[in-house]
Amino acid sequence: MGLLRFLGRRMLTFIPTIIGVLFITYIIAYLIPTDPVRAWVGGEKLLNPEALEQVRIKYKFNEPWYIQFSFLVSQLFSGQLEDPIRHRLVVQELGTKFPVTVEVAIFGFLFTVAIGLPLGIIAALKKDTLVDFFVRFFALFGSSMPSFVLYYFLILALFVYTQTTYLAGVPLPSDACTTMIAGLPTSIPVLGHIAFYIGQIPMFGAAFCGEWSVVVETFKRFYLPGLALGMLSGGFIARITRNSLLDALSSEYILFAKARGLPKLWIWRHALKNTLVPIITILGLQFGGLLTGSIIAETVFNIPGMGRYIYESIMRLNFPAIIAGTLLFAIIYVTVNLIVDILYAAIDPRVRY
Repeated sequence: MGLLRFLGRRMLTFIPTIIGVLFITYIIAYLIPTDPVRAWVGGEKLLNPEALEQVRIKYKFNEPWYIQFSFLVSQLFSGQLEDPIRHRLVVQELGTKFPVTVEVAIFGFLFTVAIGLPLGIIAALKKDTLVDFFVRFFALFGSSMPSFVLYYFLILALFVYTQTTYLAGVPLPSDACTTMIAGLPTSIPVLGHIAFYIGQIPMFGAAFCGEWSVVVETFKRFYLPGLALGMLSGGFIARITRNSLLDALSSEYILFAKARGLPKLWIWRHALKNTLVPIITILGLQFGGLLTGSIIAETVFNIPGMGRYIYESIMRLNFPAIIAGTLLFAIIYVTVNLIVDILYAAIDPRVRY
């Protein structure tokens, strides 16, 4: 019952948080002293004032701010909100951009775990040695270096000089594979829907069809942005892992185990289990942050994902796209945060009360 009450309290904050994020985002955009409609239809070189007025009426920019906000939100939730610049439904835009961002997030998360966890564990076990100093320096380096500097340095090293990676394009499965995946919900009752949504991620869809060349090309193009994101986040994870493991190794039950002469591997295994509680929380939030689109990474590496889409929308004052992206980001982040809290509560019963 304690876990159910905890989940109930967390669910009560779900919808108010999303609505609050949307409202704050809209108010900030609304207060910008400019005319977004003019930017949509031609800017200062506007040749058709009638088109300007038609777009203004269509998106309720001739009405008070609260009517504009309610119009954008209602159209968004009904799936009818149109991108005024690309002239496509924002739902369609999000549907094409988000799977690419998921690929970037997966690679970034894998590198974050592969870099952060081993370095943190080694630093804790080699406390106050040269190895520990190196890991702490790496953590400080990852936390303090501007991300775009690291991105351009890696491009220079791995693309320009060694030519071991590619930067242009997102490998996609064939049309036949896309058609096959689109038919999964009708051919397989329940699992077909799950496979369909997973198959929207290009490399997973290609793997379902056995198109392994697409998967290989995806690795060639995405390992570099994944490595860049992993180096930035891995240092932070290494520092958290090191400090948590040192706290666990200095706890009373570990000291008692050492006094009884238990093997080191047994001691390290039980200390690591308690160390994973805060690490799971941080990793979950890191993955949620990657899923919401790494704006700088996607822009520098020319990846047509959610981050770059939102960046371009902000540059052109594209309110509908900004609101839609904010909604998706809020849902993802709140959902990931809820999943992390559930895992946290399952691991540590003390947080349920």
